[in-house]
Amino acid sequence: MLGNHLLLPISFLDAALTANQTYRLRLPFGVTLEGVNAACAASTSFILDIGTAADADAYLKTKTVTGAASTTTMFGRADFVGGEYPHIPAGTEILVTIDYDGGDGTDAADVSLTLILAEG
Repeated sequence: MLGNHLLLPISFLDAALTANQTYRLRLPFGVTLEGVNAACAASTSFILDIGTAADADAYLKTKTVTGAASTTTMFGRADFVGGEYPHIPAGTEILVTIDYDGGDGTDAADVSLTLILAEG
């Protein structure tokens, strides 16, 4: 934790993905999603959704991440559904979904994500 911020890394670094990926978590305290840092290998891409078990794209909907020059993509307030930082109540099941072959390039490889959360 950095002050009241929690950086939650999610990585699939074992080369090219061959199927869609799902990551689920619950936190015992409420958080606000302030940012998402996403990356993949050059010339690959994927589609990212972040939401809940009830609504898989409630927070971040159908964002394509491309590995242009193997750089990161930062999603923030304007990218979130409704243009606001999503508040996630304590105990909510958070769902992160990667569509490995739905982007603009070849199947995603060397995928990494970091959720930037603020407590409260």
